[in-house]
Amino acid sequence: MDDKHTILQLITGGEPEAADQIRTLVAGLDARQWRPVVAGVLSLRLRDWLAERRIPWVSVPIPQDFSPRGYLAAARQLRRLVAAQHIAVVHAHDLAATTVSVLAKRPAGRRAGPPLVSTLHTAPDSSLRHPYQRWVQRTGVRWLLGRCDAVVVSSQRDRQTLAALAPRAGGQAQVVYPSLGQATPRPYEAGAKRRQVGLHQDAAIVGLISRLEPRQGVENFLEAAALINAELPNIEFAVIGEGQGQAQLEDLAHGLGLGGACVFLGQRRDIQQVIAALNIIVLLNDADRAPLRGLQALAAGLPVIAADTAELAEVFADLPGVHLVDVTQPTQLAAAVRDQLLAPPEFHPPEVIIEGKRSITYRDFFVSRVEYNLAEPWMNVRPTDEKESPMSRAVRERYGPERMVAAIESIYRQILEE
Repeated sequence: MDDKHTILQLITGGEPEAADQIRTLVAGLDARQWRPVVAGVLSLRLRDWLAERRIPWVSVPIPQDFSPRGYLAAARQLRRLVAAQHIAVVHAHDLAATTVSVLAKRPAGRRAGPPLVSTLHTAPDSSLRHPYQRWVQRTGVRWLLGRCDAVVVSSQRDRQTLAALAPRAGGQAQVVYPSLGQATPRPYEAGAKRRQVGLHQDAAIVGLISRLEPRQGVENFLEAAALINAELPNIEFAVIGEGQGQAQLEDLAHGLGLGGACVFLGQRRDIQQVIAALNIIVLLNDADRAPLRGLQALAAGLPVIAADTAELAEVFADLPGVHLVDVTQPTQLAAAVRDQLLAPPEFHPPEVIIEGKRSITYRDFFVSRVEYNLAEPWMNVRPTDEKESPMSRAVRERYGPERMVAAIESIYRQILEE
């Protein structure tokens, strides 16, 4: 008799982190206990990855926006899939997939059909201004998550945001920090990304990842950037994120004299490649996957300057390359960034190598372990056995895929035993 439990991973296709987590789970779950099936809106890359590993997948057209008819059609297809594959647990990634999973349950109630786990890779948007929109959101989130057997969030901040909308679901939500199962971008990709997004090839880039809304602290970052810009040459600042306050922040940057030194890149789907093109990353809080972005930066060899909060301290405690500061004080933030810009990196070749007009700086080596043939600067790029940076090694030891997989497996076992 086959004692394996079939786990259905349901994805909407809107969040790259969801696809990353599904790949990590599919590869890491104990094959003696679990049989994975993946369904939803699957990218060609994800389908190819699953096909190579002979993991069954099914396309389910989950709507990306509010469409009752589309949700109901997807729910009917999902219900048939659950019955045909004898699914033991449905793991829905984000609210759209959770909506379809709840609708697919039979009318008998919450316990009808297989247990449902919902992972919210991002917390519901808390910036809605109209009272009616907030009421609809609050009612919908409470109704959906109240029908789930387990709820998973990616940070303590997301859990707090969820608790403000749905106290019961937020109080029971489990925090599972994302893993670093994905590969670090190669250095030549970092150089190409700089050209693509308009960053100077030879400048030191200080990046901020934040929602561009009031009370996020972006104004403090821009004031700190102005202090640094007045003192140090060849520094640029990249603001990554979007929000209703972007126009006002762009005006503030211009007023502070940062017009030619600050680039607003918006929300990026290629965030890992953009991170690899930076030299320092700044995190103002733990919202919008900030812990994951900080860990990705450390894995790529970038120092991280983060807000000295309990949530971020929990994630980054004792990791090399992390500096917790009071980001509400522009002078302190500027001093922390300045120290990192002026400090010689701890892990890089001893000098810059120049071949004709092509220079290869320590940053190129710092991002990834590669070897260059200087006779053909862009040819024959290949991995070497160069020692991993202390930052990257420490992050991968603590936040490797095994930790996340074990946490999710524990949730599966718990709800199946209830």
